[in-house]
Amino acid sequence: MRFLNSIFFKLIISFILISVIPLSLVGWITFNKYSQSLYENLQYHANYILSQKMKALNTFLFDLERMQSGIKSSAVFSQFLANQDPTLHPQFYLKLDALMESIQTIRPETVGITIISNNGFVYNYGYSLNMNFTKDNFNNLPWLKDIEKNNLNPLITNLHTRTYSNLDKNQKVYSYVQKVWDRNLRSYGYMVIDFKPELLEYILNNELDSETSSGTFIYNNQGFVLAPARLAHISFDSVQKQKNGSTIHTKDHKSYLLFKQYNPTTKWYVAEYFEANDFYKPVTQVKWIVWMITITSVIVCLLSAMFISHRISKPIKILQRVMSKVKNGNLNQKFIVKSKDEIGELGQGFNEMIVQINRLVQSVAEEEKLKKAAEITALQLQINPHFLYNTLESINSLARMKKEHEISHLIVLLGRLLRLSISSFEEKIPIHQEVMYLESYLEIQKIRMRYPLEYSIVMNDDIKFCLTVKLILQPIVENAIIHGIDPLRSFGKLIIKGKQVDENIIFTVTDNGKGIEPDNLQQLQDRLKNNSEDLSKYKKKIGLYNVQTRIQSHYGNNYGIRIESKLNKGTTITVKIPKEVNSDYEKNVNCG
Repeated sequence: MRFLNSIFFKLIISFILISVIPLSLVGWITFNKYSQSLYENLQYHANYILSQKMKALNTFLFDLERMQSGIKSSAVFSQFLANQDPTLHPQFYLKLDALMESIQTIRPETVGITIISNNGFVYNYGYSLNMNFTKDNFNNLPWLKDIEKNNLNPLITNLHTRTYSNLDKNQKVYSYVQKVWDRNLRSYGYMVIDFKPELLEYILNNELDSETSSGTFIYNNQGFVLAPARLAHISFDSVQKQKNGSTIHTKDHKSYLLFKQYNPTTKWYVAEYFEANDFYKPVTQVKWIVWMITITSVIVCLLSAMFISHRISKPIKILQRVMSKVKNGNLNQKFIVKSKDEIGELGQGFNEMIVQINRLVQSVAEEEKLKKAAEITALQLQINPHFLYNTLESINSLARMKKEHEISHLIVLLGRLLRLSISSFEEKIPIHQEVMYLESYLEIQKIRMRYPLEYSIVMNDDIKFCLTVKLILQPIVENAIIHGIDPLRSFGKLIIKGKQVDENIIFTVTDNGKGIEPDNLQQLQDRLKNNSEDLSKYKKKIGLYNVQTRIQSHYGNNYGIRIESKLNKGTTITVKIPKEVNSDYEKNVNCG
């Protein structure tokens, strides 16, 4: 199942679909089209040969008809039929012999001409007549009886022996037979022209071809007229049922194609047959050539597909194995890039990703160490915090005893500030806690500063219980006092506001300090935007940069500090953070 889902298998299937199958289909269509065309040409050739033989047969029949017409038109022939006197019969022989000699020049291949008159006289030419064979014997011949059924048309008999011959009774001949009349249409007789089977075979060019195994035969409704030489094992019934262009099968397990035409004059079917294997030999040769080319092409395509698929899938499999090892925790893997294609670029990207992951893992490990160290430091700072608070309380009591109320108030504020700063390890606190810390810090600053300081903190009720990153407003306020208000050496004023805008919370800290020069403002804005994280690592740069870094670490680069300032008119710092629900304060409607 894994192999079926592999890239190698999918590539092989793709190559088969786009090359092997179309190639096989083209080969099959080409073979069928060419074979059909070749078969039609062979069939046309076979029918053409048969037509030529039919023309030769018709020419021969026409010659026999000419012979018969030439004899009938003679006065001697008419007188012979009309003669009833036995004494006059011998007188016609010499005249008829002269006539026959001239007539036989049309077809000298004939082997005998016989005329039987209804008056009982028989004339023979070209052979020795059996004198005991009378008119009645002739009339009893079956093919002579059939002439009446043939509507007086000429009839060519099947192959028969010449029983009416004196010397060669067993000689087999065909006979052209027709009923004839004298000029006065009073007397009639039968004219028989004999010819040997060799003549018919010669006319049909039926010399057997050992290379093509073909031949010609003739049959009518009664049986074979000229038997098929090579189809000795075929029955007449099976031949009679076949259609033109069909295949016949012999008892010796051979197949022959049969083409035939009908001759209405003789009522013969002249058939040409070809051995199927020889007839289809050109088609078979084309078939083997096409299939060999197709099979060879398919094999070449398959081998090429396997080679190309292997070349493509091998680096992917190697990359897969490397990724599996990385997945199991072994990050010291590297994919060896051997190509500059997409797979090579993928491997190169994978190697770079592994390097980045190793760096990230090392960075996380270092951060974990630092975090552990910070937690230990914080825990150390929390050791016996009550001692620090009790000490401050003792100093406060002493100040009250000395009636130093301002010192006492300052100590109370400092204690509250310290308690708020170390009372929790959480990085995010409710906004109202951030405000409490800020208020304590500002009260201390009012006592510390030589010149009056006024401030106002306005936070909308719907954000007081939402979360914020711890200690982001105090550094901004401290920066405003130190760099904005202190240099004035006069009355200072701070306005701190907080509200919800859409799904964000916006804090603004506005002072009436001396402002920032344009060049310094541009430099400050660029540093906050591009490298606040690096600058926050230096001790002298932990104010705004530290706040910017912590906000963007928690919320992303879309949040942070924005500064607007005009020289000698004050500065406004805007802090943007996303609204975050505090689940510990469910009584608040919006942030609960």
